[in-house]
Amino acid sequence: MKTKSFRKPIVLILLLAAATSLSAQIKIPETNVSFDFPSGGWKYLQTSKLSENTVIYLYSYSADYVIDNSGDTIIPFMRIYVRKNYDGTVYDLAYSRFMVQPFQSLDEKLHPNGILEYLGAYTNEDDGKDYEFKMVYVKDRNNILEIRLESTVDTFEEFEKNFAEIINSIKTK
Repeated sequence: MKTKSFRKPIVLILLLAAATSLSAQIKIPETNVSFDFPSGGWKYLQTSKLSENTVIYLYSYSADYVIDNSGDTIIPFMRIYVRKNYDGTVYDLAYSRFMVQPFQSLDEKLHPNGILEYLGAYTNEDDGKDYEFKMVYVKDRNNILEIRLESTVDTFEEFEKNFAEIINSIKTK
């Protein structure tokens, strides 16, 4: 009898742990795309509806203060740009987004699952700082997503592993 009563708490703990890990998966509304923050420390900030077919979801890193080389506080962020009813390719959206927000492409690769990934950089004219980012384009039925994780060049290395973990957690059903 003692063995059975000992198993129940262990099973309950395992179920709670599994439920907690499942809740970490974040589904992007009205898509089949999900991701998670494996290292934690991120929070949802806002949703902006740009048009009937375009929505932006914004998350920021908030676990610690991030200070750059000049002593400024930096807020690394994740922006998810979703276009519904899109009939183009990932390259079509990448090009149109580049025309709106130009950047220097440092690396580009196409994953076997069709995800297009960029490593890019640009200089912000407002604050004069150099920024670096990882960005992926994901096609989901008639939706297309741009997922961009960004920080300043001098803090990027600190977040590069975290950004890669988030990108690797992206799943499409």
